[in-house]
Amino acid sequence: LIDEYRLMVFPVVLGNGKRLFGEGIDKKVLKLAETKTFGSGVVVLTYLPER
Repeated sequence: LIDEYRLMVFPVVLGNGKRLFGEGIDKKVLKLAETKTFGSGVVVLTYLPER
């Protein structure tokens, strides 16, 4: 059981990218609850699962 997801996004481009969640995983509906942006360009996104 997961209460929230916190993702840190860094403003860097490296190749093709990589999936956070693999194929075949059940899709969940998430609601963006909070964002924080830092001077370095890093963004922290907090998502809550829809109930």
